[in-house]
Amino acid sequence: MKRWVFLTAALLACGVAALALTEIKIQNFAFVPQNVVVQKGEMVQWTNLDVAVHTSTSNTLVWDSGDLNQNEFYKRKFNKTGFFPYHCKYHVTMKGTVRVTETAVAPTSFGRVRALFR
Repeated sequence: MKRWVFLTAALLACGVAALALTEIKIQNFAFVPQNVVVQKGEMVQWTNLDVAVHTSTSNTLVWDSGDLNQNEFYKRKFNKTGFFPYHCKYHVTMKGTVRVTETAVAPTSFGRVRALFR
């Protein structure tokens, strides 16, 4: 544990930070999770676990993964804040949203559950 903390501190001191990665699975003709929140500068990865071909395509054409066959993935770094809805261009019911914030956002549902037990 001490070595890991030391290595992380050393990398941060050199200006090298670990890049956060949020994973979205494409399975059973759905994006799982359907909606995610990430910080500005973080990566999102879509991995197709279905046999069918899928895409991750921005509704505003900011990105298009191209065809993703089974076990293929697409990564994208989000450098601007905002809401980024997307879909699979082959399956109209497959939709999702990436919300990009300036800073980390705590999950609101956890706060509500915690308040119930006080």
